[in-house]
Amino acid sequence: MSQIAVFHGIEHKAGCTMVAQSAAELIAKEKKGLTVLFAALNGRLSTEYMSDGAVSVDEFKVRLKSGIGIDRNALSRNRRIDNLYMLAGIDKEEEARHFLPEMADVLMQSLCDRFDVIVIDSGCDIDNGLAYGALRMKGVKYLVVEQAESSVRRCERMKGIHEGLSIGFNKYVLSKHLESDPITANYLLSRLGIDKAMLLVAAHSANGRVSELERRTLLETGDERFRRDMLRIANDIMRAIGMEDISIKRRRAWNSFI
Repeated sequence: MSQIAVFHGIEHKAGCTMVAQSAAELIAKEKKGLTVLFAALNGRLSTEYMSDGAVSVDEFKVRLKSGIGIDRNALSRNRRIDNLYMLAGIDKEEEARHFLPEMADVLMQSLCDRFDVIVIDSGCDIDNGLAYGALRMKGVKYLVVEQAESSVRRCERMKGIHEGLSIGFNKYVLSKHLESDPITANYLLSRLGIDKAMLLVAAHSANGRVSELERRTLLETGDERFRRDMLRIANDIMRAIGMEDISIKRRRAWNSFI
């Protein structure tokens, strides 16, 4: 399952869902020949940027618990474009404890041969079965950190826990990035003791409220800085899974999925 990319947020509201879903959308939009899946395996519904009626992992709970996977066609109801499929998370959060890490394994094993690229939003809670299952999968993993002191401190606190659970991250994503913020990229690198090559950024956007209201990612609301950063992240995924970079030869307006 080397075609899997997992995004994990260091805390709530770090921007994990936005970054993960945007990466999946951009890859699907620019690589028409690939089939792409975005899956929310994080203990929540996570349809903030999806249309109504999203296919939820809840619908397959019995099958996954029995070790029976699902087919790509089961996800067709929530396609945004022809080659992008989406799987929403758990609708009934009080039943999150019924989803075990092994169920995430069954889900991905049944879908890995049907998708070229799988992008997972594992949320920020590692005590959730689906999230932990995603984080222990083979694939490239990104830790999404907000540009805030509280986020940096939580990174420091969680480091030992992640290591104890054998959860390693290939790259960090500094989300909602502002050049003028005192929590600079260099400050983050210094505090966490990581190399510059391990850090990617996703620009802050004034369109954040619009995205939430319209249930669309920042890619669709026309934020060019965010889109440029997401292109770098998407290409990092492409290289990690052994595929060619996305090459946009000329600047053009982003065409909405809707």
